[in-house]
Amino acid sequence: MKIFNLFLGLSLAAGLLSLTACKDDKESDIPTPTDGDYTGIALNEICGGAADDKDDDWVEIYNTTGAEVDLSGVQLIKIDEDDLSEVLCALPNGTRIAAKGYLVVTKKSGAFSAGISNSKKVSIVLASPSGETEIDRFDRDADVGKDLSHELGGSYARIPDGTGDWIVTAESTPGAANVETDPEPEPEPDPDASKKYEGLVLNELNGNDPKYIELYNGSASEMDIAGVKIRKDGEEFVYTAPAGTTITTGGFLKLLADQSDPALGFSSGLSAKKSVMIELFAPDGTTLLDLFKNPSQSQGDVWGESDPKYNGDEDGLAYGRYPDGPDGTWYMTTPTEGTANSQGSEAISWE
Repeated sequence: MKIFNLFLGLSLAAGLLSLTACKDDKESDIPTPTDGDYTGIALNEICGGAADDKDDDWVEIYNTTGAEVDLSGVQLIKIDEDDLSEVLCALPNGTRIAAKGYLVVTKKSGAFSAGISNSKKVSIVLASPSGETEIDRFDRDADVGKDLSHELGGSYARIPDGTGDWIVTAESTPGAANVETDPEPEPEPDPDASKKYEGLVLNELNGNDPKYIELYNGSASEMDIAGVKIRKDGEEFVYTAPAGTTITTGGFLKLLADQSDPALGFSSGLSAKKSVMIELFAPDGTTLLDLFKNPSQSQGDVWGESDPKYNGDEDGLAYGRYPDGPDGTWYMTTPTEGTANSQGSEAISWE
């Protein structure tokens, strides 16, 4: 089954968001698409990140009818967790979907630039070119369940295609029939994890350039931390230590932000001017080894807000333990990047 990759250009004029297909000057006279008959056209599968690329978001449309349908100008609209609406793209003139066919619209191909979350509340609306008719709609909370998410490489999918209920799948099937797969079983807690990783702590977090998270080994021997995980803001793991990762006794491991290679760091960003929670887990993914949180000044334990209780951006400060290790107190301090922390001027309190 052929998967169509749609390339769209984005322009902003007079305060209005408009999307046009990539085309040369000879195509400038193509008329604006008008609304058609979209009976039997349905959202069929939605992916907020492929197994090999967390930024490979895509939406699949399915034609349940026995005839080809013209989808020129049909819009994909995203509504995020804050109920903010954004047009992801408008399908280019000439876009057609075959009878019983699939049409996959991907972020990776340049069809749209905004991401689709695989873990947060999200709605995707398929609308007519005029925006006046809602052809179909997916609401994460209503269709699969509040707080449910799909793992990278999985998806939200309809079974059977086009008409069935939405479920969470462990393996996505872009451009092909959806298949129900059992999710990976929840990991069993390791009863010895806390003892095995005793002394391993979050030691410093710097949300200014260079952004990093620093781990410290406060035990009496070198520690193999392969499989140890970091979770950000209570949502998804952004780091899993690769095989062979060790920290010497009294040693530091600096993990840089926004890295695709875990040998270099973790996959998400880190802000000094937003509320944040960082959790350190044993390889079982359930045993919590350490926790740092910088809550919202106005809302408490709410993450990603622009009013952190402690703002490291203003003076270029990091959040660091002094003295280093599990017995240290958290301070607002000068970044030390893999060396011993200094005592800052302000101790961090969560009271």
